Amino acid sequence: MSDDNKITLHSFAALVAARAKVSSVEANTYIHQFAKTMSEELEAGGDIHLYHFGRFHTTHVDEQAGHDPNSGAPLTIPGHSRVHFRPYTALRFAVNAPFRQLRIRELTPDKTAWRTRTGVWILLVLLALLLIVLGIREKSGVSTQDASLVPPATVPTAPVEPETTPSVAAATGVIVSPGDTLWAIAATRLGDPYWWPIIYAENRPELSRRNPDLIDSGITLRIPALAGSVNNPSVADLRLKTNGYQMAADDYQKLGNPRAAEYEKVAARWSKE
Repeated sequence: MSDDNKITLHSFAALVAARAKVSSVEANTYIHQFAKTMSEELEAGGDIHLYHFGRFHTTHVDEQAGHDPNSGAPLTIPGHSRVHFRPYTALRFAVNAPFRQLRIRELTPDKTAWRTRTGVWILLVLLALLLIVLGIREKSGVSTQDASLVPPATVPTAPVEPETTPSVAAATGVIVSPGDTLWAIAATRLGDPYWWPIIYAENRPELSRRNPDLIDSGITLRIPALAGSVNNPSVADLRLKTNGYQMAADDYQKLGNPRAAEYEKVAARWSKE
């Protein structure tokens, strides 16, 4: 690696060859084919999810006005596609591990004292730890992936009066710990485990595996905010739940999982109510 932390293709191929115990020619051929395949997939508008690494995807940028950097003359920048890379949580934490203990400080105007701004971050970390501990206590008795259970016909779907049952506030996100399930997370963060498919549907584009029964530890799941609550849902909330069950049914169907038929039946029943 060079002094500016840039590694050349030749050096990278040699590194791959040494670690994979193959020839430099084989490593170089593999790297070129890998890059070519990724380029073709991105050019076709596809998303590439590499397990434990990250996600490559493209977005379209509309035509916009700009200026020539040399002359300053106005020009039109044509519409184009932009490539993005979003690392998975484990990789992001590993890369930033050497800097986790650093604290942001600013010099005061007189340059004689320092002012730290870590109080808010400490408060957020403590709050996150508290929520995680509460979540672990709630799901301490869960030993299997209960997210595959289908709500029985006796489970009420009609709204109830808010004064009889308090609403459950939805959080913005939760870090998945080893042993967590969507079923347990929904029970802890939403107040009803049968609402787990809305969490799956919300995070499905970023999940490394399209399997409702399997989630990777270390990732951060977004928890959808409900307009009402699980006990007093709005029409939009019920539609969100129906779409989540339909998405779970579709992915179960692709996996050949027999649960697909039951989830399809539940989604169809709710769509008519």
